[in-house]
Amino acid sequence: MYLFSMHSDLGPFFTVKNISFIGSLFNQYQRELKRFIARKFGDADGAEDIVQDAFHNLLRVENIEQLDNPKAYLYRAASNLALNRLRQASYQADYLNQQPLEEPTTVSLDRELSAQDDLERVQRALKSLPDKYRTTFEMSRLQGKSYSEIALERGIAVSTVEKHIIKVLKFLRDELATEVE
Repeated sequence: MYLFSMHSDLGPFFTVKNISFIGSLFNQYQRELKRFIARKFGDADGAEDIVQDAFHNLLRVENIEQLDNPKAYLYRAASNLALNRLRQASYQADYLNQQPLEEPTTVSLDRELSAQDDLERVQRALKSLPDKYRTTFEMSRLQGKSYSEIALERGIAVSTVEKHIIKVLKFLRDELATEVE
């Protein structure tokens, strides 16, 4: 019985019997093969993908049951796939190394002074806020804490944190817009 038509990319060899045989090989060798590839090629993250690809390639073999040594076939296929990945990564690195480096952009003195002025305006506006709003905002934007972390530390609801952040952002927008005018 064929699960896919003759036009499938897996070919006409994708039978229930083959699936069962490949399933038993997978259960028997998958972990060991993944460790082997990770150790040999130093890519623990890619090892799982490589092993999956090796088993996928096994689906295209016409008479899998007649392979003399399916384990050796899988190891060779996985090693070849890993080598192909290394080669491709090397080609990509060579290509990137051949690309001309962009000249570093220099910031004009005017832009640097403008940025410094903007920062001072934001700091002045933040200092004028009540402590509860300023602290909540700083914990979020400067310390990178999540709203739930802030709520837990401050003993307030997450919705209160959200309201504080919204009020501060609106205040800053309005405050900085009036200073520019």
